[in-house]
Amino acid sequence: MTVLVHELKMNLKNFLIWFLSIAALCGGCIFLFPVVKDSMKEMSDSYANMGGFSAAFGLDKLSLATIEGFFATEIGTMYALGAAMYAALLGIGMFSKEEVWHTSEFLHTLPLGRNSIITSKLGAGVILLTFFDLLNFLIFLFSFIGIGEKVDIKPIAVYMLVQYIMHLEVAVICFAISALSKRNQSGAGLGLVLILYMLDLISRITDKMEKLKYATPFYYSNSSDIIGNAGEVNGSLLLIAGLMITLCIAAVYTVYGRRDLAA
Repeated sequence: MTVLVHELKMNLKNFLIWFLSIAALCGGCIFLFPVVKDSMKEMSDSYANMGGFSAAFGLDKLSLATIEGFFATEIGTMYALGAAMYAALLGIGMFSKEEVWHTSEFLHTLPLGRNSIITSKLGAGVILLTFFDLLNFLIFLFSFIGIGEKVDIKPIAVYMLVQYIMHLEVAVICFAISALSKRNQSGAGLGLVLILYMLDLISRITDKMEKLKYATPFYYSNSSDIIGNAGEVNGSLLLIAGLMITLCIAAVYTVYGRRDLAA
């Protein structure tokens, strides 16, 4: 419990910076919708007939002139990328900071087993991501109310829940990288997010690369797919995500428990 509380305190500043930044960006864009709504009607038809580009961003399924379409194609993309970057940095820093800041020697002299430390750090990450997604969901709801638009909340709620799963997956992958490395791998974490996002775009643009969808969590958590299909989610891809989360957590307990740590 001591380590868990310590991790929450250590990560609070970054949590607030990322939450406030993303909430302001996405919430602010929602408030812009009434201003750009009329112009979006003219643009929507053009964007819907741009082939692979339209498919990649969901513009062939949804209209930018509706609040659901605007949220899915504009806000959803920004939120998915920004929140995934936060999840990656959160996961990648859990262990690497101990050795980079030379605090691992002190941490492991405490009457705590390595498994207990792993559990506390993992628990802190889950708590932070839970509050991150929950608070942003509330920001979105208040923003919809603020602009006076009637919104079908169910698909957006499903989207945010699936985003939460995606963020957990990204975080535990980076958590595993952090457990394996003796250096700060923040760049690797952010790079991983961008690569996974690009794999999603490529899998949508060309049919020959469609199988890449199994390699990226951005595919099953895509806002245009979920909101455009009234909240339906690809169950098989969610099972793969659950398996990946389980394997990464198991790898952390196995590898970090045996690894020599830098003082």
